[in-house]
Amino acid sequence: MKEIYTNCSLCSLACPLILKGGERQPIFTGEALLTVEWDTRPDSKFGGSLCARGNGIAGLVSHPKRLNYPFVMGERTRIEAAVKEVAKNLEQVKKEFGAKSIGIILGENLTNEEAATAVEFAERVIGTSNVALFAPDDAQLARGYLEYDMSGVKAPSGGPKGKNEVIFVVGDPFTEHPCVAKDLIKRRNAARGNEFIVVSPEVNHTAWFATMHLRCRPGGEAAVAAGIAKGIVSVSGASVPDEVSRFLGGIDWGDVESIGGVKKEEISNAARKIAEAAAVKTYISNIFARIGAPALTTAFAELATRSCAGEWEFNPQFVQQNTFGIYKELAGTSSGASIENILTDDVKGLIVLGVDLFSSYPAQIVENALRSKKFLATTQQFWNQTAERANVVIPAANLIEKSGTVSIAVDEDLVRKDTVAPPGGAISEGEFLTLVASEMGHELTQTEVSRGEAKRSGTCRGIAEEWKDYCSGMSALASAKTILIPWSEAVHVADGAISRHLHWSDITCPEPELMVSREIAKGLNITDGAMVTVSSAAGEVTLRAQTSGKLEGGVVAATIHFPSVRRLFPWNFDKQRGEVVLAPVSVELKVKEAG
Repeated sequence: MKEIYTNCSLCSLACPLILKGGERQPIFTGEALLTVEWDTRPDSKFGGSLCARGNGIAGLVSHPKRLNYPFVMGERTRIEAAVKEVAKNLEQVKKEFGAKSIGIILGENLTNEEAATAVEFAERVIGTSNVALFAPDDAQLARGYLEYDMSGVKAPSGGPKGKNEVIFVVGDPFTEHPCVAKDLIKRRNAARGNEFIVVSPEVNHTAWFATMHLRCRPGGEAAVAAGIAKGIVSVSGASVPDEVSRFLGGIDWGDVESIGGVKKEEISNAARKIAEAAAVKTYISNIFARIGAPALTTAFAELATRSCAGEWEFNPQFVQQNTFGIYKELAGTSSGASIENILTDDVKGLIVLGVDLFSSYPAQIVENALRSKKFLATTQQFWNQTAERANVVIPAANLIEKSGTVSIAVDEDLVRKDTVAPPGGAISEGEFLTLVASEMGHELTQTEVSRGEAKRSGTCRGIAEEWKDYCSGMSALASAKTILIPWSEAVHVADGAISRHLHWSDITCPEPELMVSREIAKGLNITDGAMVTVSSAAGEVTLRAQTSGKLEGGVVAATIHFPSVRRLFPWNFDKQRGEVVLAPVSVELKVKEAG
């Protein structure tokens, strides 16, 4: 039986694993079986262990609902016919409206090389620069790391004062990236006095293990991280660039306390512990609308980490496996467009590669755009709402079925070489684009290397302005009676577009749920299992409620892996920074009458 040493494709950890079988032989032969084994070689990350999702990834590769043939106007066809249909329609749109009327949206299910191929296809075959990444969960994290360059921070000399280790976490990595729990809990318990500091508004899976839980206001993570950075620089005497020093000096502790919801004394105590640690390990874990300002939070957490005298490690974690790689590919080229511009009526023809837009962010602008397009082609692994609205649907290979490079962390690239074959009929996005290019009279070889590598800015220009915008937005949220925050479940992945098809999530979390604090449950007389209508400025949805001690005050949480919940978050587009601004949102609750 063939053994394929590869990496899980379901989150940015890319944990190592072994697939056995997968030769697509007759069902009763050993070669037809596909099983997952742990890669327990000595150098394997996390000791080769896998979370429940990774252990079940064979179910993704062999899923009976995976697409393995294309559709044209809802009718099954051959790949050659589908490619001809795409090429014909792109030519028609280009002739009638011009090259600029065609756009390409990239999702996470692409390698770096495929993203580079997409840019080549747009520029050489179509003649447009309308290429955009659609990754609302991760884009601000990527932008924050590249735009706010903290590499100029110099740690103080003389070494650390303390002997203990501090783990500093913003968010809930134990849910989005479960395998990190093994390492972090081991580090927490390795020595008496080690600290585990978690910043989050709810008692999530990670906060359960905290020695210090800085329970912030919803969206207040950036303010708390700013306070910690300010405190550490003051205590440690680290050398920071002049623009960063001026910014820290201008931060008002009153703003930090009121926006963050954590007292100065608590923040200063956490800052001191981090500053004096012999080693600091920092994680930022965001998901759709959890953190009020992911870019700022990333910058402040990195500043805090680099300002320590001890050893340090900084880990901004991405929800999707290759968001950072694709973000770098677009940032490192002359192409690239505003996602909002591609969704306007000016773009008549659209190619959507590797993302279900309706799962990722089913805002009204997305729904309107896909209804109004003259032509839409998409690559998808499963039939979904984006596929339903497309003229042509191409069955797509998953990342675990592709060779190529993915950037799973800011300083770590993974190159897949030996891969399991995709379902018969499914092809990679790179292959699809080269076939369409050939049909349109262009010989486009799949790009085997990335075109450009985005570099960090070298400055922190603009951080003060973004901080001001953040403070203003959070002040507006302060008057809200009830605030909705996203809740993530370990059985799901990102927007749920893939995981909702899998057996384990269908049993454990088949539909979204509304968690309410005890205070809200008492005030509105909400009993467990009651149906509650949640309304925001963007829409409304009715969810089954469950009282939870993990929340407090006027806070509710809803499972974020479902389009109905994501639709509650308004489309606010920052034209200056070219990204959707997401944050916890004010909502109203109404208990539905029985019957």
